[in-house]
Amino acid sequence: MLDPRLQPVPPYSALIFDCDGTLVDSAPANERAWRHALAAQGVELDSAWYHARTGLSADELLAALEAEIGRELDRQQAHAAALDAYDWLVDTVPPREQVVAVARADHGRVPLGVASGGSRERVLASLRAARIHTLFDVVVTKDDVPRGKPAPDVYLLAAERLRVRPGECVAYEDTDEGLAAALAAGMRVIDIRPALTATPIS
Repeated sequence: MLDPRLQPVPPYSALIFDCDGTLVDSAPANERAWRHALAAQGVELDSAWYHARTGLSADELLAALEAEIGRELDRQQAHAAALDAYDWLVDTVPPREQVVAVARADHGRVPLGVASGGSRERVLASLRAARIHTLFDVVVTKDDVPRGKPAPDVYLLAAERLRVRPGECVAYEDTDEGLAAALAAGMRVIDIRPALTATPIS
């Protein structure tokens, strides 16, 4: 049974989902990967600081961290090390069943897309590990656009590739940056966080 808080309200012509934290519960694996990558450069990642910024792209996260610690990092090395570490952890990443249930319910009825601030390699690995990659007609990542979230670029491109007007889409997100991106694209947005932390409404 679908959680009523996650059900899209008609009319809509497409559903577009964020990946990390929305379709898959990747936060623990992502944190472990970044912690490993940054330790090699002498940085201890603060868990609370990281979780307040999970909606940022890798470049934006590293820029924020540089500002926090007051020195430059080797961003390319850190990003590569985090990707390598995530590859080892991806099989531990479970799907968000409440959200995936929405995608399954509308699969074949309306176009479904993914609009993620992560890299294409990481997003596809997560979707495949969760065995949900075949649900989606389009996958757009930060590698496809000039600006990451909270800019609307990934959502606008996903709608374009689905051949649907942005205003006819419902987006699913779990971060403030993601919500801002979808709203800036002109979409209706469902914040999944209340459904993850509270008892379902009967």
